[in-house]
Amino acid sequence: MEQPKEKERKRFRHTRWNKRFLAMVFILASSTLSGCLKDDNQVYQVAAVRALNAVPGSESLDVFLGNNKLNFDNMAIEDESFAYTDTIPYKNAWPNKRIVSVVDPDDYPDAKPLIQDTVTFVPGKFYSLFVAGYEELVVLHTADDLTQPSGGMAKVRFIHLSPDAPALDFELQSSEEESFTVEDKAYMECSNFQELKCDGPYTVSFVDHRTGGELHSFEFMPDSGMIYTIWVKGLIDHAADTSLGFGHGVLVH
Repeated sequence: MEQPKEKERKRFRHTRWNKRFLAMVFILASSTLSGCLKDDNQVYQVAAVRALNAVPGSESLDVFLGNNKLNFDNMAIEDESFAYTDTIPYKNAWPNKRIVSVVDPDDYPDAKPLIQDTVTFVPGKFYSLFVAGYEELVVLHTADDLTQPSGGMAKVRFIHLSPDAPALDFELQSSEEESFTVEDKAYMECSNFQELKCDGPYTVSFVDHRTGGELHSFEFMPDSGMIYTIWVKGLIDHAADTSLGFGHGVLVH
């Protein structure tokens, strides 16, 4: 009868070999496809995509584009954490239509996607994937305008990712009387990027669009030349639980 320690060593060797094998498959697939993705100047025409886990309280999830795991570090040959509030940095993505799948790693080896969606990536463009929801997951994708802001300016947009919060107005007010408002964004809606001066801190308020009542506020100090997405996180009904409570996050592009 095989001893437990020997079984463990074999399982470890098997897992490590599988990771190396997956990395080699990815490299071979990349080499095969690259010839079809060059323009007339022999420049690779790929898209780039990043992701945010906005599912309150969720443990690490796996995100796939087709058969490629987005939260896999091909250099380190290991998974990247993608739990609540975690982000995945921009990574190359083959353009055209791609199936996005979100999977719970605890369900392997018989895991079925918690949510699937189809996203079209345009070569040379940048995108963000937002995995949100609570009892039922959803995936929102946005095109990211990463053009440089004007001198002395930053760019900011807002995205509503709190599944039980009402439609919101977003108000920014600086001590220098610079201000603007983004009105009436419901759950899973995103505003366009807007430029703002970087001449001091802003007070950002999340306001109930229907009642005008302030639900959350914080101080925001933008840096010149930077691009931000401010996202609404958590649950209104879990205000007492700081890990799930209603609030904000700031994604730096």
